[in-house]
Amino acid sequence: MITKRNITAIKRRAVSLLRTLTILALAVPILNSTAMAQADAQENAGAIAAPIEGSWIFSIDAGPVSFTALASFSAGGVFFGTGSLDRVNPVSTLTGTWKRTGPNRFDSTAYFIAFDPAGNAVAMLKTNQVFHLKGRSELVGAALVYSCNLQGENCVSVSPTPSKVTGRRME
Repeated sequence: MITKRNITAIKRRAVSLLRTLTILALAVPILNSTAMAQADAQENAGAIAAPIEGSWIFSIDAGPVSFTALASFSAGGVFFGTGSLDRVNPVSTLTGTWKRTGPNRFDSTAYFIAFDPAGNAVAMLKTNQVFHLKGRSELVGAALVYSCNLQGENCVSVSPTPSKVTGRRME
């Protein structure tokens, strides 16, 4: 038999259950976003290294010219590089950034300064590179080169086709 006392007890349980569900509904997104923010902070702080991080030896096939280059991908998205032809065609080291664009996919943009024979800066060059990490120690990619003014603006392509890049990790 349903009594007033039973109805009151059922209402109390329902209200208690509703409060618990409301607290959980509010807490789960907060906990989830906090966990995601902590994971992002750890990755950004270098706690979780991207698989491309480290130093590499590149072979670059730029059509009529092939050369070797050294490059490093540092935590936080910093890229540095230099090539075996940099003293023949005087340029500074490449300085730039890199980012992950997908699983085992990375993009890099780097700038370097070109000098005339007297040592005067005459242009800033930019290279956009895309890389696919095929294994822990092997990557392939392509690069396009642009000539810019000395402020790195007003860039125009100087690469009719992308250069082919292959790399092996320095161990």
